[in-house]
Amino acid sequence: MTKTETYLFYLVEDFTHMPFSCAVEPLRLANHLSGKRLYEWKLASENGETVRASNGITTLVDHSFDDRVKSDRLFVMSGINTWKHINRGLISALRRERSHGARIGGMCSAAYVLAHAGFLDGCRAAVHWEYHDSFMEEFPDVSVVRNVFVADEKFITASGGTAPAESDPASDWRDPWAGAGQ
Repeated sequence: MTKTETYLFYLVEDFTHMPFSCAVEPLRLANHLSGKRLYEWKLASENGETVRASNGITTLVDHSFDDRVKSDRLFVMSGINTWKHINRGLISALRRERSHGARIGGMCSAAYVLAHAGFLDGCRAAVHWEYHDSFMEEFPDVSVVRNVFVADEKFITASGGTAPAESDPASDWRDPWAGAGQ
């Protein structure tokens, strides 16, 4: 019997809905096509209450960032005004999850969050093209690449939009941490 993999999505206020949908829908579709529960996902926000996406859609969540939720992978989902929503609680929660062995990634502008947590120093990272220049200025120890995603580092980063759905089936995107250091 295959173990169900759990994905935890940290939804930061003003997160971009498209990369979030492109991350969740393949999981849902894999469950549907297989007739099995291969994946499950849980959502968290800063206070455990609803969170608003940049398109105005309000999303219900299961947990707050303070909750310790067992998951196989954790993805930070952010979008516009990310720097306004980076706070001690979010950074502490990510560091706590990392100390418990969580495999962490970020989509769209979430590279800012991961960089603020100190996770990306010396690594390559993908960030939405709109933020390349400001990101490179603020985080000179992170090598920004103009790729859709970077999956061969300790922390996966995707530039946003449909990046989660644009992987090459021959790549290691299905399990990007296979063989990667923690």
